[in-house]
This record gives sequence, structure tokens and C-alpha cells, in this order.
Amino acid sequence: MKGSTRTGLGRSGQLRRQWPTIEDVARLAGVSRGTVSRALNGGTHVRPEVIAKVNAAVAQLGYSVNQAARNLASARTGSVAFVISERQEHLFSDPNFGLWVRLLTKHLRGSGQHLIVTAAEDYLDEAFLARYLASGHVDAAIFAQPHKDEALLGLLAQSGLPLVVLGRPIGFEDQLSWVGVDDEAAAFEATSYLFSQGRRAVATITGPVGTSSGRERLAGYKRAVVAAGQGRAMVARGDWSPRSARLAACRLLERHPDIDGLFVGSDLMALGALGALREAGRRVPDDVALVGFDDSAAATMAEPPLTTVRQPFERLASEVARALAELAGGAQPPRQVLVPTTLVKRRSA
Repeated sequence: MKGSTRTGLGRSGQLRRQWPTIEDVARLAGVSRGTVSRALNGGTHVRPEVIAKVNAAVAQLGYSVNQAARNLASARTGSVAFVISERQEHLFSDPNFGLWVRLLTKHLRGSGQHLIVTAAEDYLDEAFLARYLASGHVDAAIFAQPHKDEALLGLLAQSGLPLVVLGRPIGFEDQLSWVGVDDEAAAFEATSYLFSQGRRAVATITGPVGTSSGRERLAGYKRAVVAAGQGRAMVARGDWSPRSARLAACRLLERHPDIDGLFVGSDLMALGALGALREAGRRVPDDVALVGFDDSAAATMAEPPLTTVRQPFERLASEVARALAELAGGAQPPRQVLVPTTLVKRRSA
């Protein structure tokens, strides 16, 4: 048999392309279909010279494995769900989510896995989403920033689906595999830096305190306030969006007009706060020093560029992929990883 494909007549009478089959490989190699299957799936109980003949036939015919059939036989899909605990519109407004998708895709590609993104908040019935994910549509899931008491996290934890959480899962810290940074220590360092620069009235704008990152960054700020002897915590809450931070900064300035330092829970929110400070006639850093969190593209695009906490996104994505691989291999107990952060000093503080 020569050539990599055959042709035949379709129902319309037109020629259609017929890709080589495993039976074609078996005929060309002079072996059985089962031998070809074993040779292509690890070579168990197949002599090396037979494997060589099969590989030569595969190369000559241009045969490729029917991945759908292989997945059906192995009960694997080759897909991993990336579940984001936000509404879909936040996927496009927050550049960090795009970065996570790119890096996770990169680190999963080596194991032949594909990333499927879904926004949990778009599902009114969380039980439906949990059943869908756990019923064989994906091999595993990565859950980003779940909120405290979120039903979906509990449902997935009980489902038996291999699961890695991006960020500390409140209430499931010891039960699940998770990868994150020490948000409290990072916020303490960032706030303490503002005090070390001579600031005496340092406030904060937090992310949602129902998330571990929002809660822990607030705790780190408060600990730094006590350590510096400031005596009062000045707090306003945002939802990770620039608009929420702009409104929060306005509220802080109304209540505490003497603010001279501001730690904000994300770079994107810091941009919103920066706009509010400018509208109020406050210069950064002359009147108010500003520190963000993430070291995202927003930090370098700001004017002045933001002093910020650098999250090692590449390392975090690598650790998530490693934790997934360990779960697939049956590793116990769950793997929990804290990755260190770095304070990057720029002109905003």
C-alpha cells in the first residue's frame, strides 16, 4: 500500500479523503490490529523489532491516533477546567486572568492537556456545574480565588474530581491541594515600607474579604499598622475593579483627609485609586505614596509607575501543573505550596 490517504465516493458522488486506519497499519506491518494497538500504547509484550515495523508503517501511511477513541477507552478527556470565581465580564477586564490562562496553558501543554475556562458566577445552579465537571467532561479542575463558604468549592471537593485551588481555599486548607503566595506577609511588607518612607497616615483599599487574598492582605495591613504605632486602621473595600477602588479612595479621602500613604490590594484597583487622588488634587507620591499588588502590566503602565508586590505568576502556574500531575498519579496527602513574593520599588512610593 502506497501513499498516506485513500479516496472514495461520498453520498454526493464527490471524492472524499479517507485517512489511514489502524487496520491499514496492521496490514502493512504484517501484524494483528491488537499488536499495533499495544505497540502504540507503550509496547507492552511486543518485541522491539515488531514495534519498529509498526512505527515504520505508521510513518509511511501518515497514520495518527484517533484521540477521541483513545480518550473513550482510557476514560480521559485531555482537558482541565479553569474555574474562575467571578462573572464572565471580569475575565476580560482583569489582565491577570488572561495571564493565568496563558501560563497554565503553557505548563499543561507538555502533558497533552488543554485548558477550558469557565466563570463560576455565570451559573445560577452551582450543583449543575459541579455535576458537569465531575461527570467525565474534564480530567481535573483548577479553581481560582474561591470565596468563603462558596458552595461550588465544597461540591467539587466532595466529587472526587482531581482539584487544585489557586489561592488558599478558606475552610479547605488541609483537605485540598492549593498553590498561592503568603498574602498577609506580602501586605505587611508593603504597608511597612510606606511607614519606613516617613508616611504616618496609611490607609488601604482591599479586595473582597470573602476571598483568602482579600482577607489576608487586609490582615497584613492591619498588623503593619499596629507595628508602626499608627493606632488606627483606615479601610475601604473594593471588588478588584478600578471603578470600585476609585469610589473607595473617594470615601477614604472624605473620612480621612490627612491620608499620606495608600496600600491597594491589586494593581488594577491602584489605577482606579490613582485617578481619584488626581481628581482630589493629591500628587503621587509627593502628597500620597501609593503601593499596589501583583506587579502586572498595569503597574508599569501607570504614571508614575507603581511600587507593588510582585506575584511570581510563572512559578505559581508551574506549581499548579505539578500538583495536578501528582494528583493524577494518586499522590497523598494533598500538596500545599506557598511561593514567596517580592516588593518592587518604583516611583509611586
